[in-house]
Amino acid sequence: MRVLLLNPPVPGRGFTSRDLMGGMGINDDFGTTLPAQFLAFAKYHGIHLPVLSLAYAAAILRRAGHTVLVLDQARQDPSEPGVLQAAIDTRPDWVVAASSLAYFAAELNFLEQLRTHTGCHRLLIGNTAVHFARDLGQRGLCEAIALGDPEVAIQHLANGTLRPGTAGVAMRDPALAGSTLVETKPIFLNDIDALPHPDWTDFRLDRYRYYPLLRGRGVATMLASRGCPYACNFCPYPAGQGEPFRPRAIADIVAEMAELVRDHGVQSILFRDPTFTLDMPRAKTLCRAITAAKLGVQWGIETRLDRLDNEMVDLLAAAGCASVTVGLDPVDAKTRRASHRKGYDQGHAEAMLERLRKRGVASAGLFVVGLPDQSEAELREAFAWIEGTALTYVNYHQATVFPGTELYAEALAKGWLPELTLADLLRGDPKLSFNGKIDAHRIRELQDEALRHFYRQPKRALAELTRGETAQSLAFYGETAAKFVWQRLSPENP
Repeated sequence: MRVLLLNPPVPGRGFTSRDLMGGMGINDDFGTTLPAQFLAFAKYHGIHLPVLSLAYAAAILRRAGHTVLVLDQARQDPSEPGVLQAAIDTRPDWVVAASSLAYFAAELNFLEQLRTHTGCHRLLIGNTAVHFARDLGQRGLCEAIALGDPEVAIQHLANGTLRPGTAGVAMRDPALAGSTLVETKPIFLNDIDALPHPDWTDFRLDRYRYYPLLRGRGVATMLASRGCPYACNFCPYPAGQGEPFRPRAIADIVAEMAELVRDHGVQSILFRDPTFTLDMPRAKTLCRAITAAKLGVQWGIETRLDRLDNEMVDLLAAAGCASVTVGLDPVDAKTRRASHRKGYDQGHAEAMLERLRKRGVASAGLFVVGLPDQSEAELREAFAWIEGTALTYVNYHQATVFPGTELYAEALAKGWLPELTLADLLRGDPKLSFNGKIDAHRIRELQDEALRHFYRQPKRALAELTRGETAQSLAFYGETAAKFVWQRLSPENP
């Protein structure tokens, strides 16, 4: 069997990464002012990540003896000459495709064209497809959707046991009238150590990057654990990975890192765990094991500030951790309670950010702008606190009501928003933003203002140019600025 693993093209080469936001994908096309638009473009230029689930799929399918073909077209427009033809030329029996919320309509259209030309079957991964499974079946827009850990459906595909009614997959049943998908319960694997290591053979890891947080070229992603028990109401990770924390064996994690360095020449590894240091004693043991292995690779994580202490930071730095991304809680208790954020001591958070700075570990803060009933005054209080910390970078994300989250259910129940349908996605912009006190346009203005204030501080500009190799920083930002100007002068050349 020939299987195409596809990261689909994006209209206008949009600002997206399908492996982020719990499998919903992220749309980073922000900015109402030139400075903010340049920051968005720099992020697009600096961050290009593979889809980890597709690499797991490659390993499972190849182990079963199938022919696997890989196309990462996420930096191409579907209308560009040769893009569709490249997919057609693979002559797949099945295509396993990553999906996203922001570009779902374009993804479905591309897959429909591919099916028309090749007769292939389509297996979708990602929570957008999961949420709209019933409508997708009724419209005949796919044959199967992975539910829960996608490796479950992939293993059935590899074994030839992919059938309607199989747990962990929604699938069309040709014996039934119409195009109804037979839905089952999602399956989350308890023993994730039983999975093979991802197969990156055809992914061209030298093309991926996570600049400036990880500056070594050749980037791969990994999971040392799955699941997040915190269940913040706006976060799609609990739906995508489940809430129970499922850690991998430390020896197997280090072995996979060593393979990436030895077999693929990887210089940077980004761990995609929602909370890497959730189990702090285990994370400290893992850091000691990585240090002992002398891998010579830099790596980055995402975690919470209250899951760091001085020893944890020191061990991360000694083991080669070059970046730590953390969620930033609202300063006001009302918004924290409303979003089910546990919260943390601000003094401890400030101390951990300063410790990271002193140990040479870059920190990036993620802050959601415009959660329900959050006032402009409360937002400005949070912005002021963030600017005063030792954070290296910050990302201000406009609040989005992702389908499948607790916030989405609350928004529907309280009448804040109408239900998002597949028809809505097929018609246009899927981004669902609301606040109740601040309109969406004003939220975007505040997002821009906060970004400008943070990055215009001379100390941060100087630190950015001197972090790592100054020549590398100057080259990156010079190249980015040139491309940004060229794009604005020549819209036909994104």
